[in-house]
Amino acid sequence: MTENVISFDDSPQRLEGIPFGVTADELRITAIGAKIEFAKSELQTVQAYIDVVYAGRIAVTTDDGSELPVDTLAHLGSILSNYEQSLFDQIAKLEYEQEMLLFPPDNDEDSPDGEHFS
Repeated sequence: MTENVISFDDSPQRLEGIPFGVTADELRITAIGAKIEFAKSELQTVQAYIDVVYAGRIAVTTDDGSELPVDTLAHLGSILSNYEQSLFDQIAKLEYEQEMLLFPPDNDEDSPDGEHFS
């Protein structure tokens, strides 16, 4: 019977097709949390690959039998390290966004130009 409940809330935070009592901010917080968990999982995978590359435990055979350039694995390690840093940055950004949604800043404080609005 609860599926027939209709919200008459016209606020912009209410989305169509969303269960009663769920706000857009709650959905954003959940989505950000999922993105953080995915990025952390990806980060663990990348870090494991970096360990393998720099430990030199990779054997590569080319299709034509030619030898690989000397710095191939070092270049691969560098690419993975750059991706690792990108994931760290992405996680930090997402955690900041999540924090701002969970604990919004007080808008009653002084404005940036020093004036206080009452």
